[in-house]
This record gives sequence, C-alpha cells and structure tokens, in this order.
Amino acid sequence: MSRAPLPKEAAVARAVHAFIAFQFIVPALSYALQPSIAVDQLNQVSALLGGAPLTVHEHQGYPWHMLAVGNVMTLGFMNVLLAWDLRRFQGILPGLLFLKGFSSLYSLWLGLAGGPRFFFAIFLLDGVTAVAMWAAARYGLRGFARSASASPSGATVAP
Repeated sequence: MSRAPLPKEAAVARAVHAFIAFQFIVPALSYALQPSIAVDQLNQVSALLGGAPLTVHEHQGYPWHMLAVGNVMTLGFMNVLLAWDLRRFQGILPGLLFLKGFSSLYSLWLGLAGGPRFFFAIFLLDGVTAVAMWAAARYGLRGFARSASASPSGATVAP
C-alpha cells in the first residue's frame, strides 16, 4: 500500500517542530556537558539588558542543573515526536504548550520581581516558541483535515 504525499501544511509543521527540537536538544547537551557555556550566555544577555552577572556557586547549582537539562531535553524529545508524526502525538501538545507558556509567564514575573534581567529575554523567547509550536501544529493538522476531506473516500491520509 503506497502512502499519500504529506500535505504541504504538515510538511511545514514537521520542519518547524524539527527546528525547535534541534533548538532544545543542542543546548540541553551543551548544558549537560559544559554548564559554564549556558551561564556565560545568560550573563551576556543580562549585560545587554543592563543587568548584573549571575552568581551561582557550583554546589548550589547541581539540582537546578539536572532539572534544567531534563526539562530542555524533554521539550526537544516532544518536538521530535511532533515532527515525526503530528497526528499520532498531537496529545502531547497541551503539556508542551503549558510547560513553555508557564515558563514564559514565570520568567516575566521573576524579571518584574527584581530577578536577573535575562528573565525578560527568556519570557520573550519562551512565549514566541510556545506560539510557534501551537501555530505549526494547528497548521499541520488543518492540512491533514483538508487532505482527508479532499480524498475520494474521506479517509485520513497516512503521512
């Protein structure tokens, strides 16, 4: 049985989710293997926004380091699943969007509460990422629905 071609919208969604997955997985690996790179980047963003450098003593950062790596790697994995088969894994979207949306809003709150200024950049980046994930998935799913309604039998077209 041959597979029907992937709808254009679904191909776009696949590319967006694959790109976002890459944007999570590479930093997660980098942070796992060389955490100083992430701290240096946060300090650069903070300096650009007129803030002070982050001061974390190594022994205080271990639990947060482990949680950050796990969180970001999970975000990457979830986007890999959506890039691989959007229809099959669309059920992970609410959790994925909640995680990024909450991260965005919590970063804004931390920035407004006097935390390091890089939280404003995290608010913006996480917010844009959440909207991009939602929009790409919605666009891709709409393409599947369109192609299913256009097929002679009305059956769903396999990717």
